[in-house]
Amino acid sequence: MHRYIKVTIFLLSLILLSSCNKKEESTNQQTSSSGEFVWKESISVKDIPDAPLKGKIDGKDFNPVYVVFEQWRGSNDNVLAFSDKTPRNKCGFVENYNGYQLTKINAEFKVGEFVKDSFVKNLEGYSADIHVTENEDMRKINAGWNAALLITEMNDDVVKGKIAMCFKDEKKSWIAGSFEAQVCNN
Repeated sequence: MHRYIKVTIFLLSLILLSSCNKKEESTNQQTSSSGEFVWKESISVKDIPDAPLKGKIDGKDFNPVYVVFEQWRGSNDNVLAFSDKTPRNKCGFVENYNGYQLTKINAEFKVGEFVKDSFVKNLEGYSADIHVTENEDMRKINAGWNAALLITEMNDDVVKGKIAMCFKDEKKSWIAGSFEAQVCNN
């Protein structure tokens, strides 16, 4: 009888361990083998990497060189913009760039977390888009998007934080990592 109980406990332990390993394997499939961020259908603040900002845009590597946090006086919109080019003047318009924008319409972003966890979730008052330039023609890609944003510091000169944002476009564009944005009042 004791032998039967020991064998049963042993077999149940094996089944339990085997199912734990399968769960761990399926979770790990959401990150690349190098541990770097990869495009995801669902996102949370835990998915934001502690790494410099980078991404993919329309199938190509994206390395932003200019990050700006725009506060628009008339509309009261807040825009967090990431660009692969810098403007000629501080807070000026960036021409012929590739980049991303996350906008809070008629309201302010604040220190803390903002999460739109899935493409299908609809959040009134927020928009996000991709800007792609080809042969000096800029086009805007509007696609389903998700985002996890953590703003850690905000003052009159700078906004610091981390972001992970994915788009459900044909080429699975994304941006993720830490940023320091210049504040521009327009």
